[in-house]
Parts: sequence; C-alpha cells; structure tokens
Amino acid sequence: MTERDRDEQWLIDLVLGRCDAAAAEEARRRLESDAGFSALRADVANALSALGAYSAAEPPEDLVDRTMARIRAVRRTEALLEAAPIEPEARRRVFSFRELAALAAVAVLAVGILLPSLWKAHQQAQKALCGNNLAAIFTGVSHYANGNNEALPSVRGESWVDASNSAGLFLLVRNDYAAPEVFQCPAAGGQSFVVQQGMFDFPSPKSIGYSYQHSLDGPIRRDDPELLRVAEEFPILGDTSPMFAGGKFHPDRVGRRVSENHGNTGQNTLRLDGSVFWATHANVGVDGDNIYLVRGVLKYTGVERPASKTDTFLVHQAGR
Repeated sequence: MTERDRDEQWLIDLVLGRCDAAAAEEARRRLESDAGFSALRADVANALSALGAYSAAEPPEDLVDRTMARIRAVRRTEALLEAAPIEPEARRRVFSFRELAALAAVAVLAVGILLPSLWKAHQQAQKALCGNNLAAIFTGVSHYANGNNEALPSVRGESWVDASNSAGLFLLVRNDYAAPEVFQCPAAGGQSFVVQQGMFDFPSPKSIGYSYQHSLDGPIRRDDPELLRVAEEFPILGDTSPMFAGGKFHPDRVGRRVSENHGNTGQNTLRLDGSVFWATHANVGVDGDNIYLVRGVLKYTGVERPASKTDTFLVHQAGR
C-alpha cells in the first residue's frame, strides 16, 4: 500500500467519523499544514458526497402492520384457492396465482426490511458530510487567524437582529479561505449562490446552514488565555439554532434544545480546538452550557451578548 493509499483510507475514516480522537487530532493538524493532504481530503469528501445524494422518505410508522395485513390477505386467498374446484387448463401457466401471491408477499417483506436500513444509512451519510463541512470551515478559520493576529473572523454590530453575525463567516468566502458550499448542511438543504463583487454576507439566511458564535462585540481570539484553557470544550459553530428555523428569529422556540437541521435528532458542533462532534442535546458547552442560549437568559430582544468569554451563544444570520 502506497503512502497516498494510506492517506486516502485515513481521510475516509475521518470523513465518516470512524477515527479515534488521537487520529482525528493528528489529521486536523496535518490539514492545517499540508496543502496536498488538504486537497486530498476535499477529493475524498467529494467522492463520498454521492452517499448524500440518495433521497428517500422516511418509512411510515405503520409499515410493519400493513405488511402483516397483506400476508394475512395472501393466506386467505390461498385458502380460497384450495377450496375452489380445479378446472383443467389447456396449457400450464409459467407461474400460478398462488406463486405470484407468495412472491408479492416476499417483496413486501423485503421492502419493509430494506427501507429503514437505507434511510438510516442515508442519515448517517448526511451527518458525516455535515461534520466534514465543519472541519473544512475550521481549516478556513485557522488560515484566517494565522493571517489576522490570531483573531477569528467577525464583524461588529449593536444588535444581532439588525446586524448579521454570519457576515463574519462570509469573510472566509470573500477571502477564499472556504468555498460557499461547505456552509450548507446536506441534511437541511439550502440555496446555492455565486459569489459576486460587492457581497459582504450570505445572500439569504437559507444560504448558510450553521450558526456562529456571537462576535458582534469583536473577534474571538485564538490566543486568549481564558479560551485556551477551555478550547477543547468551547463550541464556536454548529447546526442552525432552533430559534432561527427558516432564516427567521422565533422567540417562541427559545425553549427548544436541538437544531432542526437533522430532523430534531441532534446537531454537529465545532469546538475552538477544531474537534467536531455529534450531540443529541444543546447542553454541550463549557460546564454544560446551552450553546444556543445566553447563560441564564430566556427572554430575547436582539441585544443579548454572551454572559462571559466562555459562554457559547450560536447566532444565525438575521432574517431579511
């Protein structure tokens, strides 16, 4: 096996979330420093993106009951056939009605078994591709910080309702640190766009599927001693906040604890140290902090700020 073959297998495991913590951390360090390795990661991600192209509706909850009902109907048909007089036929059919009914029952059972498995595989592929998007964004954030005195991308604003927090992330697109498509969660879909001269933000809230740490008061600094101590616990990006479903702020959804991107099953989250993880609830910040709320605040008017440097408050683009 050549070195490229080993790197490809390593990156496949990374994209699909099958690496242990040590291997994933080593891969992230190499992605920041090795342009060839980073390009290979992009090729692997594009190849695996075909897994996310499969689109199938979730099987209905009554699928098993309907399947069993069809089997019972087939058995009743067989009983009637056995009781009916046998008429002589001019020639033998290739398949009898009884055989066709049995084949139909087998087909129904096969669909009942395979559809849930295919749907689960589809969901797992979307989760993996979404996590790979966050890893790609982190690579862009790291390169941006390298060239901006350790500061993460940000724009200033008085209110996260009037100003768009996502304009900070758009600096990665404007300066070629990240491609527009990595900001769209594959599970949630979105609106693609072409970057045009004069753009300063994503053209629509639906063009970005992730919420970014509130940075309207100034940039997060990668070398801040207080943040360095909690970098492995401090989320800075994640699947869209449930308070911003559909690109609009919804005060009535403040109590929700999970993003809607993946069908309310959980969300991918990116920490300051570059680690990406999946969680089924929102209390995954420093000391169990809810990543979508300001610590201790349940009523929002648009001017709220994180309660401290280590308080994660992921904010989406303001609806327009």
